Amino acid sequence: MIPIYNSPLLSFPASLRYNFNRSRVESLFVSLRLVKPASDFARRKIQVADKRLKEWGLRGAVLLLLAVPVGVAVGLLDSFSGFVVGLVLGATGLVLVLIGFTLWMEASSTRKGWEGEQRVASELSYLNDDFLLLNDVVLWGGRGNIDHIVVGPTGVFVIETKNYSGKYVCYGDRWFFQGVRQKYDVASVSVQAKNNANALSTVLHRSGFTVEVNPIIVFTHPSVQLWLHHPTVPVLKSGTVCNFLLNQQPRFKVSGPYSQKVAEKILLNDRTPHQDSSIKTNHDLA
Repeated sequence: MIPIYNSPLLSFPASLRYNFNRSRVESLFVSLRLVKPASDFARRKIQVADKRLKEWGLRGAVLLLLAVPVGVAVGLLDSFSGFVVGLVLGATGLVLVLIGFTLWMEASSTRKGWEGEQRVASELSYLNDDFLLLNDVVLWGGRGNIDHIVVGPTGVFVIETKNYSGKYVCYGDRWFFQGVRQKYDVASVSVQAKNNANALSTVLHRSGFTVEVNPIIVFTHPSVQLWLHHPTVPVLKSGTVCNFLLNQQPRFKVSGPYSQKVAEKILLNDRTPHQDSSIKTNHDLA
């Protein structure tokens, strides 16, 4: 095992712990050509979950605050009735708070994934305008969405972003979560990345493009620890993605016009809605 991509342990230094938000990410697309922004589905789902937490939590908190004074007031007339009223109000308030928290937790995986994708999108924005970026692409025949597709002079890259925390072990295409005493099987990240790359490669090759599609995995959480044993896909961490893309040596260099045709073909096969199918810079989008 060698450093960086095949290192047995990858960790995130504190200097790479960024705070990202939507406006920051959008403001950074100055040089890189943003072909397709991410859809708003994940962001809307997170906003709805936050709203439900506030609504249900506020109602529950009000009932919890009223439980004692109302119970005491009623108890002055009848102690048993006061106890029952206070208990009912308190229990109802607690249930409402739990409902709100449960609805909020259901969106936690979406929130975590969205934050990781924003980190990678922000980092990719520092590439020059020879590179084109498509976010959140769903291809016909594919098995899910592709987090990021980068098309540039060094090739075509499919990036699978994971915002995992904890310890993960990779043996080839097998992935495990390392618990306190044993390892637990998890869905193969590398197989997912390769499936997405194969789906895109099929779309492009059927249209006459001869480019090679390269899968990449990027882990963004600062506390993740990775033990990698002969991974079948390059595994990167935040802060190393741009250098990796810039240092690739494809068999055939992809020219600017060819990159644009590739990006346009991907857009034509994208199942997710997007505002504009033309290729623009951030200045054009402003």
